[in-house]
Amino acid sequence: MVPSAIVLLAAPDAALRRSLVFALESDGFTVHAHGQAIDAFASHQARDAVCAVIDDEAVGDWASASRQFDEFGRPVVLLVGSFRAVPVPPLARLVMKPFLGEPLIEAVRNAVASAV
Repeated sequence: MVPSAIVLLAAPDAALRRSLVFALESDGFTVHAHGQAIDAFASHQARDAVCAVIDDEAVGDWASASRQFDEFGRPVVLLVGSFRAVPVPPLARLVMKPFLGEPLIEAVRNAVASAV
């Protein structure tokens, strides 16, 4: 892992967002959390982030999500519910909710490794 690699995070549910921040920071990542994907990708930290973790509920418009993911240009870990069908942009890796412990950390580690 890259020391203190910056990870963008977007999750509208505050409790889930705090839990994800805790898990990622516990593994040594620096996390910049937002409620919505559009805010995460527009943030000043986006240019320095090595990857993004986006909850499917943080995406307000799936038609523009693929463009946002492409413009970000780095891997995206997309957290999806098992009952929700979402389009999967090319740079995205899927992690099924609610199993967000080790599968999430492993997906972020792999994303960081591929971005370096």
